[in-house]
Amino acid sequence: AGPERTAAAAARVLDAATARGALVHLQRSALDPDTVGVLQGRKELLPRLREEVASGVGIEVPRLAEEKRISWTNLVFGIGSLIGLWAIIGILSGAGSSLEAIKGASWGWVAVTFVLAQLPMLLGGLVLMGSATGDLPFGRCVALETSNAFTALVGGDVAVFAIRVRFFQRQGYEPAEAVSAGAIATTAWWVVKALLFIVALPFAAGDFKAASGESGDQKIVWIVLLIVLAAGVIAAVITLVPRLRRLASSRVRPYLVSIWANLKTIAVEPRKMTYVLVGTTVAQLLSTLALGAALHAVGEQASIATLLTVNTLAGLIGGAIPVPGGAGVVEAGLIAGLVSAGIPQDQAVAAVLIQRFFTTYLPPVWGWLTLAWMRRREYV
Repeated sequence: AGPERTAAAAARVLDAATARGALVHLQRSALDPDTVGVLQGRKELLPRLREEVASGVGIEVPRLAEEKRISWTNLVFGIGSLIGLWAIIGILSGAGSSLEAIKGASWGWVAVTFVLAQLPMLLGGLVLMGSATGDLPFGRCVALETSNAFTALVGGDVAVFAIRVRFFQRQGYEPAEAVSAGAIATTAWWVVKALLFIVALPFAAGDFKAASGESGDQKIVWIVLLIVLAAGVIAAVITLVPRLRRLASSRVRPYLVSIWANLKTIAVEPRKMTYVLVGTTVAQLLSTLALGAALHAVGEQASIATLLTVNTLAGLIGGAIPVPGGAGVVEAGLIAGLVSAGIPQDQAVAAVLIQRFFTTYLPPVWGWLTLAWMRRREYV
């Protein structure tokens, strides 16, 4: 019948309170699958219907209620969170001697670790500025990356990407431009991590040795690697099965085209490319140096190549597993890597706990405050 006739009929039989109660739930996530199927390709229908009904009964369009449903994404995220929780418990259960090492740490080096752990947020602001066409305020971009310390801990990389896209939209970018800019920023971090690992590994290979026994941390890393392998198998199946490949292509191709167009635009601006490449590289190096400073704090040290290899590999594994902030998984990877490089177990655990406290668990405090401030300003 169309939104206008439907709204007119609703206005004749519904009072304002009943209409408002219906409109707060008039969204795709609250509808049955058959109705959602009918709405394919008609994204504007529900918003128009909400506006027409609200106008017909003389009320403002109410805010939609947040629907909570269990999805495959939520299920996978929940399983990943359990893995992270199990890993953290395994690490802390044997951390008694490590806590003594932390108590006896050099607090000057601990302070250096804190400073180095915060600097990547400034570099993240540069990366955002370089990811989008046009000019963005540096302070606003740094504020977003600061808030992402909280977002990453509660929602992982997916939530960080969504917040970045929302930020670009609030700055006046079209949805396709916002998605491509957010994708460039996120992809740049992953590409630089992988390249640093490839460069550092040959120099660090001689520092690693097989452990005499298989510790709990190593078992966790093996489980994580198996999950990553499973993800690779799924990706291969999607690539090889024509029907799945066509489905993935139809969903992903428009975004890839937009990303490529945006990338070509910023590629001709040396300043933009410098922001992206230098920002991501230096940020990763600072995070690695923070791990090195934490090792110095407990009386140990390792080469920069070894630290890069361990830190980057743990970050890649943590990012590939659906655990918010890589909690537990990254710690297990860092500890196993440092122990394999000859660092005593207690000192490795102590150094990792110091570094992760300053890089992952403390910044969300001011990240949450910054996110609340940005929401009040309607920057996200």
